Amino acid sequence: MEQHLVLFHTPLSVYDVANVEDMNRELRERLSEEARTTPGMRRSNAGGWHSPADLALRTEPCYRAVMKLIVDHVGATQSKAVAAMGLPPSPWRVAAEAWAMVMHNGDYTIAHEHGDAHWSSTYYVDAGDADLERSPDSGALAVLDPRRGGRPIPGLDPGSTFTIRPRTGMLVVFPGWLQHYVHSYRGTRPRISIACNLTLSPVERDASTSSAPR
Repeated sequence: MEQHLVLFHTPLSVYDVANVEDMNRELRERLSEEARTTPGMRRSNAGGWHSPADLALRTEPCYRAVMKLIVDHVGATQSKAVAAMGLPPSPWRVAAEAWAMVMHNGDYTIAHEHGDAHWSSTYYVDAGDADLERSPDSGALAVLDPRRGGRPIPGLDPGSTFTIRPRTGMLVVFPGWLQHYVHSYRGTRPRISIACNLTLSPVERDASTSSAPR
């Protein structure tokens, strides 16, 4: 008998979401004005404007639309990860906390994680106009290998960092415990993103309950 397992995997999904131009335009206008007129918070950001973590509670249609988009895609990632492990689907309820980040030239975030959340995500309302020729990692999201120490196995090691270059309308979903940071942004147009932490709680299955998070 032989078994060949890949244990303790780290699911990460990247989605390019279609037909979001109108939503992005309204989000960009609202968040740019808020960043201009209100003080930001300081968390993992070095520079830039960090909104209050109340976007999931806002009632304007653009915020309701982006939260539905995030929850639906996190549900898809959850379902794919469960299926890949050969486990039965289970219904969940979702609690979400979301905030916006507006970055200008030179702003970045330090390495951090959201260990109290099951899933984290970043949605790019406007990826900005990064000068990739002069600064290839400008504004890029970097996720760090969660394994601590040890000698890499030749041929099976992708490196200690995986870099994702933002695109407007892109959504990235990853486990909350995965450390990540943002490279210094180099551009003239603001880089606007919405980050979200989601926690899942099981619910009893009935005839009307879906297996995807709600």
